[in-house]
Amino acid sequence: MGLTDPNLIESSGHTYERVNSISPEKHHAPNLLAPSHYGKDPIWSIAKDEAIRLCRVYDEEIGMMYPMLDIELIVERANKLFNSTENVTGTGSSDRTKLSADKIHGSEIDILKMILATTLTLEGDGQSELGSALFDTVRVAWENKLGEPIDIQGLRLLVIMAQYHFQQSAENQAYRTIGLAARLSFELGLHRNNVLRRNFAEPDERSWALKLFWSIFVLDRRWSFGTGLPFAIQDADIDPLLPEPDGSTLYLTAMIAYCRIASKVWRTALVGAEGEGEVQEDTMGYLDYQILQWQNTIPDSLRFYPTVDIPDTGAPSRAQHRLQVLLYLRMNQMRICIYRPVLQSATRIMENRRYASVVVEVAKDTIRVLSRLNQTTDIYRAQQICFNHFLLSALVALYLAVTHAPLEFNQTVRDEFYMAIGLVGGFSAQSYVSMRLWQTIKEMKEIGPKLGLVNRQALSDAIDPHSSAAVAMAGLAGHRVDEMTAFPVTQGPTAMTQTPMNGQQMSLELTNLFEAAGGYHNAMVPSSNQIVDHNHAFAGGQGPMNHSSNGDRARGAGPQGTDREFSRIMQALY
Repeated sequence: MGLTDPNLIESSGHTYERVNSISPEKHHAPNLLAPSHYGKDPIWSIAKDEAIRLCRVYDEEIGMMYPMLDIELIVERANKLFNSTENVTGTGSSDRTKLSADKIHGSEIDILKMILATTLTLEGDGQSELGSALFDTVRVAWENKLGEPIDIQGLRLLVIMAQYHFQQSAENQAYRTIGLAARLSFELGLHRNNVLRRNFAEPDERSWALKLFWSIFVLDRRWSFGTGLPFAIQDADIDPLLPEPDGSTLYLTAMIAYCRIASKVWRTALVGAEGEGEVQEDTMGYLDYQILQWQNTIPDSLRFYPTVDIPDTGAPSRAQHRLQVLLYLRMNQMRICIYRPVLQSATRIMENRRYASVVVEVAKDTIRVLSRLNQTTDIYRAQQICFNHFLLSALVALYLAVTHAPLEFNQTVRDEFYMAIGLVGGFSAQSYVSMRLWQTIKEMKEIGPKLGLVNRQALSDAIDPHSSAAVAMAGLAGHRVDEMTAFPVTQGPTAMTQTPMNGQQMSLELTNLFEAAGGYHNAMVPSSNQIVDHNHAFAGGQGPMNHSSNGDRARGAGPQGTDREFSRIMQALY
């Protein structure tokens, strides 16, 4: 672990030479490096000012949420590292490398490398050749030390490696890595108050250890919900006497309380996830009350007001505004998780119409907030990997509602649905969220005939202005769209590939599925052979929905002839 010659840079068969820093005003750091005949450590391809800028960006985009590092100390070490190579002249390369290594310990250098790699990847929309090269130098050294005793620096390094994977859209890998960090934190005794006090006698050291453990706790819950996999840290594992971080970590403290509620929501959401069993109304109502009470405890400095009734406290900074929006969207996402079982079938919606309306309104609110964020700031574009999880959760809720109760919801959700479609157009085709969404689209198209879904794209432009409006909504959301590309003449199941060509292709497929589920035809006056229950506002009979005439269909269920298979597919997006 450590450094190689500062003038020699090599990684993955490629050789680079040092590049100058870019202007701090530019958002993206340079990822393409000039070839050279030298070859050693990729960190030396970054100039000092650029390295310090990347550290600052990391702190604003990630460190403020998970404050397990003293960024000023990191910047000081970066200065020492790069100054040692700039000030030493007339010596050999090995002497310069030795002096650099003497200034900073190997683990500190690796932490710096991972901060740089993570920020480069964040600014590169999930891809950075230089970031990958930096990560590779740390990964090999880390794997070689896995059999050795862990220390607090090694644990910090592992958490940043998990964050790096997340920025790459490799959420499963992030989940695995943070799970390993959780188990190693147990080995260090960070979850036990008496062990923590014994091992970290100094108050400052103990404070940083607590911030690290609670950051791991929150990230474990976050990526467990994102992947649908179990938590590595159970509530029962944590000493009840273990203190939470001090008052300087407002966001992290708020998220700890949020994650405690999430544990209860997780258990409830698993009941009847495939549309079976009874909806636990009392439990859902109580959990919703808890999450709303949690929102009321958020400090005013982190409170987001989506309406015009905003207290006159001055405009927040960009970093503060991002934290405000994140906490608000997390509240919405948890409420969607609480009430989503209601949307699993038409019967459930009929029996719990008030709750169904609540979850649909919350999902619509999430999409409006994200669309507005994308139009007015660069925050959404800078952290798409994070924000797209909120978008996907809301989009699934709307689709479930329209599919099972088209006449009830198809008109009320259309504007927000097409706002979401516009944002999907900006997805990276290779992101984790995109791959999950694309797999669901493929499976939905495969079982479409069983569900009674009819491809009506040829009719859509003539009948429904919203089909072409998807292009306009994408533009409104901040994406440039070629209409001929977005809406080709032919598209069907046979054209589906393993990965989407781009976000616009996913937008098109989602538009077709939405309209096939009742997005346009059922908004019109029903034909004489349609059976409409105006009390429940569901559609039945024959027509473009091709509903069957048996029991539930005649009573108004959506086009779900194979409800269980449909629920299994949609559950993959949860």
